Amino acid sequence: MNSCAANDKGNILTMKEAQESGIRAQLVVLSCCHSGKGDIRSEGVVGIARAFLAAGARAVVASLWAIDDAATKVFMLKFYSHLKNGESASKSLQQAMKDMREIERYKEPKYWAAFFLIGDDVTITG
Repeated sequence: MNSCAANDKGNILTMKEAQESGIRAQLVVLSCCHSGKGDIRSEGVVGIARAFLAAGARAVVASLWAIDDAATKVFMLKFYSHLKNGESASKSLQQAMKDMREIERYKEPKYWAAFFLIGDDVTITG
């Protein structure tokens, strides 16, 4: 099962809404599948992740393809654990990927390789 579908009310965050949000977060994490995909345009790949950067977020973690919900949960718990321990976003992502490879059920890249970081390599403090 994948967490890609919109809910019954059609509450989907659009690129325009994300870009106009004025979010000033250090890090936005988009753990839903395909959150990093976009259209190829003359300025490059455009997607919701880039819209958050344009709105003011310093960094975004997103995924390139659908990942099993259970695997995403495990991955994100590991990612946030490393982040909470003071590691940078890129190091936390790298360590979460390494952790997933050590779990027999999730060692295949299809369970962890979709996630990527764009923007600054932030470290969350406080």
